[in-house]
Amino acid sequence: MTTAGTTEQIRDELARRTLELCAMPSETCSEEKIADHVEALCRTLAGAASTVRIGNSIVCTPEYSHAEQKPVIALVGHLDTVKCAEEQPTEIRDGRVYGCGSSDMKAGVGVMLALLARWQTIAPLYRPIWIFYDKEEGPHEENGLEPVLRSNILPKIDLALVLEPTDKSLQMGCMGTIHATLTVAGKRAHSARPWQGENALYKAAALLEKFSGLTRREVCFGDLTFYEVMVVTRAWTSNSANVVPDSAMLNVNVRFAPGRSPQEAADELRAFVGDAAEVEIRDAAPSGAVYLDHPLLDPWRVRQKLTIAPKQAWTDVARFTDRGIPAVNFGPGETAQAHQAGEWCSIDSLEFAYTHLLDFFGASASAS
Repeated sequence: MTTAGTTEQIRDELARRTLELCAMPSETCSEEKIADHVEALCRTLAGAASTVRIGNSIVCTPEYSHAEQKPVIALVGHLDTVKCAEEQPTEIRDGRVYGCGSSDMKAGVGVMLALLARWQTIAPLYRPIWIFYDKEEGPHEENGLEPVLRSNILPKIDLALVLEPTDKSLQMGCMGTIHATLTVAGKRAHSARPWQGENALYKAAALLEKFSGLTRREVCFGDLTFYEVMVVTRAWTSNSANVVPDSAMLNVNVRFAPGRSPQEAADELRAFVGDAAEVEIRDAAPSGAVYLDHPLLDPWRVRQKLTIAPKQAWTDVARFTDRGIPAVNFGPGETAQAHQAGEWCSIDSLEFAYTHLLDFFGASASAS
């Protein structure tokens, strides 16, 4: 629907778009079908010449008249989801869209597509471009946004809006993240004669106790408070059941606030562990910078009385700000629903994100 519509028509369209996307399984590394769907929509709505595909990522840059005189705003959303829960419903019910990835972040992609359907009328103030990408939920180095940003197909971006779920707020920055394997050494022995060995699990218990005593650490940016944590998320051995383990492994996830680098966070982890275990950093992603008073955001934020909050998680805001491109999180969906069994997104949040983004771009009500 590209002509004016009632609020109920808009809500219905947004819900149907989101449900359609949720009905397409797209776990990380299995995004081809949904990428085909989004690419076809981009070509239909904005033209083949405006649509470029890189792997299972799609960039859509409609040609606006006098576009070179307007700041470029990137609307950004990932197509993949985590592994879906077995009992996940996929339906519209009680003012919600249920489906795997509904909040994180097929609702955001649905809003992006609804805005793209109106690209000729929504942008009197800025020039929007659309970036849909794959593998956000996988390892940092495999993220599909990276090849897009490294390509030469993008114009210079003045601001990126990442449509992750934000609970109807404007969420600044993001936490950096590290996954590390800690290996505690022991001595192998037969489990019938454990006194001949040194049980690595028992040695790991002391290190686990040390981690369990940690509390969150506050880092403030103005009125925003981020919480840094180091938490053990997995523990395992690789020995047979009748063997005293000669090594025990722990997965530790470190979340560090804007202003700190992955190297600084890794150094702190190693200092904390000391000689109790060998530390191997397996995956690391930078934190996202905070833009509290950006001139492209402030008038809109004040006009719409948007709440500002910190992003207490990692998002691809960091991938933009690491390149010096200002970026913030603003999208439909409920953060507490991300990765949940029975995941849902409220239709109210879909409408909220859509109408506020229309206002950001300077569109009149008739654009809806």
